[in-house]
Amino acid sequence: MTAGTSTNDKCKLSDHSATPMEVRFGCVREVHASSACLIGEGQTRMANQWNGEVVHWLKCVKFSRMAGGSQRNASFDDDKNSSCTIRNGKNVLPLLGEKISSSILSNESIDFPNFNSNTIGNGSVLKRKCCQTPYRFRSALFYCHCEATLEVLDSSFRFRDALLNRLLDMEARLQRSSESSFPSITEGCMDLFGVSSDHATPPPLLFTFESIYKDGELASIANETVALTASPEANAQRLVRKTFAAMTNDGILSLYDAKGDLYLLVSRTRVIEPFLRYAYGGGFGAGQLIPQPFFIKSVPRKRVADIKRWIEVTDGII
Repeated sequence: MTAGTSTNDKCKLSDHSATPMEVRFGCVREVHASSACLIGEGQTRMANQWNGEVVHWLKCVKFSRMAGGSQRNASFDDDKNSSCTIRNGKNVLPLLGEKISSSILSNESIDFPNFNSNTIGNGSVLKRKCCQTPYRFRSALFYCHCEATLEVLDSSFRFRDALLNRLLDMEARLQRSSESSFPSITEGCMDLFGVSSDHATPPPLLFTFESIYKDGELASIANETVALTASPEANAQRLVRKTFAAMTNDGILSLYDAKGDLYLLVSRTRVIEPFLRYAYGGGFGAGQLIPQPFFIKSVPRKRVADIKRWIEVTDGII
């Protein structure tokens, strides 16, 4: 059995079928069985070259499965159902060795009031030494580039960071539900996670995709981000859509109303923390969990657990 390989010398960003790994390494290889034949004298050298190609790229597939799998030390055989897309930097770090891994997940001081840095594990997003992720995102969203779904059109997260800053600015200006562009929907949203819509409780941010898509400053950043790609205009539009999809997949955004194209910013301060405090009856260690709204279910469990633990630390429970 021999195998053939097809190669694209350069993987273009506009090629939507390319995986993050393929784009990152600038090459696409497709390994497939092309024929079955007897190898006679004179063909051995060529057959060995083909076999070498197959072995090399199967090793790449194996590494991709290990890096993209949910289990840190999963093997090729027991991780057949995992995705080959590298989605989470934390799963890759152990493969790089203890020295590099610990240098990224090391201690740093925290500015939160009453925060005991010895109580939170080194894996916490608040203690993670990630120079590329603004602290504003980690504190407001418990979110880090290491956990972000990779978008190949914005590998440096330039557009995503600009979008997150814009959304957090919009949230900060919103102090009452009556100030929202969708006051009645905002009050209904707050009812879902047990928060009163009185003036003392800042509401969550609800916004439309169109408002972001037509934002001139963000559009300019999107255009600059993809300026060197083969189809800048089309890719700028694609970047906005794919960034929304990636952030929704990460639990940072939630499609609240599909008909109205209305999104919810699932922040710690306005959504997750108020829900957790209400769910535990105002006191951790007592009370029973209430049913989770759909936008809470979309948040990764580890993020919810980290926020719950942070609340317990700041409240002096542990």
